[in-house]
Amino acid sequence: MSLHRDERWDEVGQAIRLLRLSQSLTLVELAVRADLSQPFLSQVENGRAKPSMSSLYRIATALDTTPQALFGGANSAAQPTLARTADATVPAIDTDGESLRRLLLPGGAPFHVVELVGLSTEFLEPWQHHGFEALYVLVGPIDVEVDGVCSTLATGDFLSYPAQLPHRYRSALGSEARVLLIESHHATESVVHGVPETP
Repeated sequence: MSLHRDERWDEVGQAIRLLRLSQSLTLVELAVRADLSQPFLSQVENGRAKPSMSSLYRIATALDTTPQALFGGANSAAQPTLARTADATVPAIDTDGESLRRLLLPGGAPFHVVELVGLSTEFLEPWQHHGFEALYVLVGPIDVEVDGVCSTLATGDFLSYPAQLPHRYRSALGSEARVLLIESHHATESVVHGVPETP
């Protein structure tokens, strides 16, 4: 995994450490929650290791946040945010075999906006996390599997779903596919067959 600006990984490591300490967690406790090794987490916190997207999601979930919130700090919700196409200051996560993720609205905003540039041509392991997601296909087609049901979306199509359902995407276009992902981290009601569950 690479990042356009390496100093961002130092900032992400610092954000992880601050969140961990604010929750009175030791590195060992966070490692158990995230199912990662304590030495690896120590390296991430110190900017000496760059986690895969999967590891970053596990760390963020263990800290009750999102990977996007770890990039950009809390101030991004308090002011207008402009992200231009060629803006090198836009945080971007590039993971081998996955999408380049341009974090258009990261940080402390109530939702995140991520441009996925390129998709794997095969389904990878599904994601599951708190919140709600919406996909808008900029360049398709793409295949999206949510809770075992696969849908093919064309350019201009839109799909939304509770993010706690297993979900993943792929596209025969590979690096040419582009998707706008909007996600909230806030817990949603439990939904069974489209009907909210009552506690």
